[in-house]
Amino acid sequence: MKKGICCFLFAVLLSVGSLMPAKAADAEREFEDILEEQLRSTVHYYNENSFTVIDAYGMQGKVTKIVTADDPQTSENEEVIEEYTSHIGIVFLEMEQKRDDLFIFKKKDFFYYDFDKKEFLTASNVLGNESIREFFERYVDDIEKSITPISKLLFLFFLSFIITVPLFIMIFQNRGRSKT
Repeated sequence: MKKGICCFLFAVLLSVGSLMPAKAADAEREFEDILEEQLRSTVHYYNENSFTVIDAYGMQGKVTKIVTADDPQTSENEEVIEEYTSHIGIVFLEMEQKRDDLFIFKKKDFFYYDFDKKEFLTASNVLGNESIREFFERYVDDIEKSITPISKLLFLFFLSFIITVPLFIMIFQNRGRSKT
C-alpha cells in the first residue's frame, strides 16, 4: 500500500514538473509575439521575424512615469509623476533592418516591458532600479548598427560601377576620335 501511494505521488510530481516548462515556453513565445509586433510598428525598415534575444532579465521593480508634463509657459510646476511597482522585463536583442530589399543592417538595442500593465516602457521609466541599470551598463557598449558584409560588398560594387562606367565611356569615346 505504501509503495502504491509513493509511486502515485512520484507520478503526480513528475507530471506537474513536466507541465511547468511548457507554461514557461508558452509565456516566452507570447512575449516574443508581443515584441515582434512592437518592432514591426516602431522600428523603421524592420525585417520581419529577424530578431534574436542576446540576453534578457526580469524583476519586480519600480516604474516611474510622467503622467502630465510641466507647461513651460507658467511659473507653476504642473508635472505629475506616477511611481508604482511592477514586474519589469528588459531585453537586449539584435534585429535586422532591410532597406530597398538590398542592404541589410544589424542593429542591437534594449526594450523594456511592463508585464503587469502590458506596455513597453522607455529607459527613463526603469533605470531607477539598480539591477536594471547594471544590466544596461553591461551591454551599453554593444549597442550598434552595422551593415552586413554582403550588403557592404554590394554597396562597393555599385560604387565602383558608378566610377568605372564613365571611365570606360571616356576611354572608348576618345579612341574613336583619335583614329580620324
